[in-house]
Amino acid sequence: MSKIINLQNNNELIEFAESVKKGAIFAYPTEAVFGLGCDINNKHAIQKILDIKRRDILKGLIVISDNLEKVRNLIDDNYFKIFVEENSASNPTTWLCPASNLVLPEVTGDSKKVAIRITKHDISRTICKVLDMPIISTSANIAGKEPATKQDELKFFFDDIDYIIEGEVGNNKKPSRIIDLISKEVIREGG
Repeated sequence: MSKIINLQNNNELIEFAESVKKGAIFAYPTEAVFGLGCDINNKHAIQKILDIKRRDILKGLIVISDNLEKVRNLIDDNYFKIFVEENSASNPTTWLCPASNLVLPEVTGDSKKVAIRITKHDISRTICKVLDMPIISTSANIAGKEPATKQDELKFFFDDIDYIIEGEVGNNKKPSRIIDLISKEVIREGG
């Protein structure tokens, strides 16, 4: 059964941070939907999320962060400057970037690219700050089904995830757009 966490409770935050570093997975609000997250370097936690969602490992996963520096080592050095320059967009944008060799294949899927968004959503940013790392961000849904947009819609996951972060999703109607950093091809239109 999932434990509900209030970001204002310091004791809960300490427990949450320690648990995530040990492989806990959690649901949390993002700009448009609830996401499922974990430590981007924990293969077991990532696989658990893929299993819960019934998501093909070859599709890859999005990574979010509260700042650019936390994702610097995830992007091939030759492209980090371009990533920084492109992150001025006001719309939530996930950039498909050439990945460094530090990114797990569970995150990149069948490509050599990593999908990264610098989130402006307050709760998502706070989680990244508390954990002091970027996190996995994939919609809280079974692959092909509608993602959760309200906390009570997460009941399907209660037995499978460790924590639910209290809060509301942002005002976006659809998940973030995804754009290839190099070709500028729009992979997914967003809200």
